[in-house]
Amino acid sequence: MKEYKVERVLNGKLAEYCYLVHDEDSKECICIDPGYDKERIFRFIDSRELTVKEVLLTHGHFDHMLSCYDLQKRFGSNIYISKEDEEILYNAEHNYSNLINKTSFDKFEIKSFVKDNEEIELLGRNIKCISTPGHTKGGMSYYFENEKMVFSGDTLFFETFGRIDLYGGSYKEIKNSIVNKLFTLPNDVIVYPGHGEMTSIGKEKLHNEIRSMSYEL
Repeated sequence: MKEYKVERVLNGKLAEYCYLVHDEDSKECICIDPGYDKERIFRFIDSRELTVKEVLLTHGHFDHMLSCYDLQKRFGSNIYISKEDEEILYNAEHNYSNLINKTSFDKFEIKSFVKDNEEIELLGRNIKCISTPGHTKGGMSYYFENEKMVFSGDTLFFETFGRIDLYGGSYKEIKNSIVNKLFTLPNDVIVYPGHGEMTSIGKEKLHNEIRSMSYEL
């Protein structure tokens, strides 16, 4: 099986990471969370001569999805997200694009609303969809089992976790998502978060601050 290369593009003032998982031979690409700095994202895509066939959204906040329309327009990309976050995609108050004075959107087509424990095959890779709400109602992490990597969006970060004070946020749910779902993955799985440093499941099980929080489920 060919190895995929993972590259990340830091985009926008919120320092969101857009990830590009691609086959260096075919140049076909899975894009995770294309944020709002589309010029930077497209420059990177063009520099690698990639074709973005698939787009995975971990959640519906603006800094993770505002380049979807342009990717779909250019490449015909298939876009996947949890059904629970459909409601915030075009709601500026709930996806927080009003923070950058953007209140209207070019709508893109959703290929499929993915569900918890659903396995999808994209570009020859099996990807497990893990429902991880808590930052938003429809938070979704994407686990590439053979590659031992998970894209956790704004759920699990290096030694911490995503904000829970935004629309749809819940401490109880994010703790459950991390402790009872993501922490069941093998220790050597690499975590690619939506912001900040990469880490591993093993490291987070030892050092993540959610372990020491007093709230109990």
